[in-house]
Amino acid sequence: MSAEFRTVAGGGSGIAYAEAGAGEAIVVVAASTTPAPAHHLLAKDRHVFIFADDGAAPESLAGRIGAALAALGVRRFDLIGHGAGAAAVLWLALARPAETGAVVLVGPTALAARGGALEQRLGELKRPVLALFGTKGAHAPDEGDRYRTLLPDCHLMFAYESGNEVERDRPEALAFIVREFCERRDLFLVSRDSGLTLP
Repeated sequence: MSAEFRTVAGGGSGIAYAEAGAGEAIVVVAASTTPAPAHHLLAKDRHVFIFADDGAAPESLAGRIGAALAALGVRRFDLIGHGAGAAAVLWLALARPAETGAVVLVGPTALAARGGALEQRLGELKRPVLALFGTKGAHAPDEGDRYRTLLPDCHLMFAYESGNEVERDRPEALAFIVREFCERRDLFLVSRDSGLTLP
């Protein structure tokens, strides 16, 4: 499925994004706006918006994305944050809890210094969060345990035979688990404490 690349006003300046598909919105923050294989799979039944982590402070980037979504008329969305984009996604969920559904963090990089501003706020996030790491990734499992400790409703999973970029290494698995988590939320197939691994 092809993606369309556009620019929209966000936080007083233009912000580039890509979109594909139709249906309920999933907002992605990744290294670039180029869709990964997993995003194309998700776009078969969801409206996928992809914003790039442009190196700005995560809280600032989250504000610009939130303004862009408001300009686009997107009032309800699930969130996916890849790598360093996870921090911006968490800030966005904190800023717009009523509009946020489920939050999926894929191979999230380490949080800022312990006790930092984001870490101090994570206990306020009441949305369900899935932290998904590849078993060959550089940030698992210690970082996964840290997210699960800090977030009130965090599920932790690992994808076999994948590095940090699960969206490229295991696109079918990622698309499946994102759909399950976003749709089932509290009925998700992995308990908060299990840490089971996705085959």
